[in-house]
Amino acid sequence: MHVNVSMHNGTLRFGFETEEDEPTQRKSSMANMSCYVKGPETWKISEIHPDHMALSALLMVRPWFNRSLKMSFGVSQKFADACHQMKISVSPVDPEVIPYDSESAKYVGLAFSGGADSTAALSVLPPTTIPIFLDRPDKGSSLYSKDAALHSVAKLSQLGYDCHIVECDLESIREPIGFPTDLSNGVPTILLAMKLNIFGIAYGTVLESLYGLGRLQYKEYTETSHYKNWWNVFSESGLPISYPTGGISEVGTEIICSKSSIGALAQSCIRGSIDQPCHFCWKCFRKTMLRIALDIEPPNAELVTRLLESGEVRTKLSQLPISHENVLIFAFSRLDLDLYPKGFVQRFDHEDSLTYLSHWYSKSRGLIDIRIRKFVERKIVSYIGANGPQEELRIQSWDNSQRINRLESLSLD
Repeated sequence: MHVNVSMHNGTLRFGFETEEDEPTQRKSSMANMSCYVKGPETWKISEIHPDHMALSALLMVRPWFNRSLKMSFGVSQKFADACHQMKISVSPVDPEVIPYDSESAKYVGLAFSGGADSTAALSVLPPTTIPIFLDRPDKGSSLYSKDAALHSVAKLSQLGYDCHIVECDLESIREPIGFPTDLSNGVPTILLAMKLNIFGIAYGTVLESLYGLGRLQYKEYTETSHYKNWWNVFSESGLPISYPTGGISEVGTEIICSKSSIGALAQSCIRGSIDQPCHFCWKCFRKTMLRIALDIEPPNAELVTRLLESGEVRTKLSQLPISHENVLIFAFSRLDLDLYPKGFVQRFDHEDSLTYLSHWYSKSRGLIDIRIRKFVERKIVSYIGANGPQEELRIQSWDNSQRINRLESLSLD
């Protein structure tokens, strides 16, 4: 696949030209052959490191090209070698391109979404962290609403954070619309790294995603294909990844937000308006149940009834396993199941109340950049404490597969 890059009045455009038998079909398809990233009008292409443009392109089209990216600019040998380890050829290599020097940079950039996990990440990162929000342009009749996130960014700016809102339509490359890769929401942060003096990129990814507790079995993240594919290529581009909430469950991020001075700004629902979640989507259901279980918000029978009438919620609850099932087990082990449809007793009854989800899985400290690790550790422990050795072993022994095999799908009829 050929990648052509140009810039005009602060807008960086990526154009993709496919070769024979591209784009490769995956679960999603490549619907558009271009996208843009709109920065400040004074932004110049000379302020973007070539390796960062190449890394951004890789994050945009990774699912659909066949092993080769041919750029309209040169990359460093260091970056090309890192991609080679992914069995990807990135060319041309320009011997005059010096790798990005992150050692002299000062700040960590956060791919900020405005949700609970992202806000919890910002709460434990140094106060000099730069939150960067990818602002998807409004198109068509999408249910997506960015009002709450933009409100959060505005409030953070008033509190002194160096926030940036970057309009970018990379999600339109994919059909159905969405991020082509789970790290591509960091593209604006990557592209602004040299201009903003950023030494690394943080994501608000949580325990359920990194270690598989939201699925059937625990997986050691450093042994997964995701780690092997992406960790090194980010590091070799001079922007090592940090997962400050990587050892924190959704349970823990809600607790952090309930205690943090900026936690009230978080809103995970992307369909509702400012301070008004839609109370009809799956995320609203999961977060509401958890917050009630944690006594962060009071019980609300009318709201719960409304959520259980949602077709989306009913579909999700009928799955085996349910997405983030561990979080729901934690929540319902603390709620009176007699107040819910009778199938909830069988579906969420568990011999373990999963108390370890309230605390930090400290084995994840290696996923936090060494330059900020001690600060982040202290902040996390001050909010939620750390699990002891026995609790960490329980996390590592998470296996929901046998339980799922003997269960029937939950029916709300």
